[in-house]
Amino acid sequence: MKHIFIYFMFFFSITSKSQVVDKLTFDTLKIELINFLSSKKDTNKSSIERLKNNESEFNLRGLFNNRREGELINGLYSFSIFGSHTKGYFVIVENNSYTILDLSTREGLDKSIKDVLDFSERSKYCVSISSDIVSRLITVYYNINKYPLAGIDLNCERGVSTTDDLP
Repeated sequence: MKHIFIYFMFFFSITSKSQVVDKLTFDTLKIELINFLSSKKDTNKSSIERLKNNESEFNLRGLFNNRREGELINGLYSFSIFGSHTKGYFVIVENNSYTILDLSTREGLDKSIKDVLDFSERSKYCVSISSDIVSRLITVYYNINKYPLAGIDLNCERGVSTTDDLP
């Protein structure tokens, strides 16, 4: 009886640990990102349906190599809807999971910068790569997301734009 119990526990522990995990691909992540855009009210319901049915273009690509198909590897990807006055976002893919970087608010930008720096440290990225990523986040937030109709950072037009008078 004791042996049957041990065999049963051994079998149960093996089957409970072995889960089938689907690999994260561009196609599977695309649906989640479209749902995120829908929750942010960045597009209407008919556009969402066209995106899900591949009737409209959806921009999801690797940040450094423009990779757009197959399995996702660890790294940063940008995503947006093709069109004028649309917001841009980023997603971190790490170990078959993902974190969406919400750049629609200043608080979201702050959290995204922290998430990118944490990811960069875990991934052992050099300073120039980490700096480039953070610079892209800031550029997208100020030039695209903060004033989507302007398409530029209004501080560069009306505020301090040179370092001549700065310490």
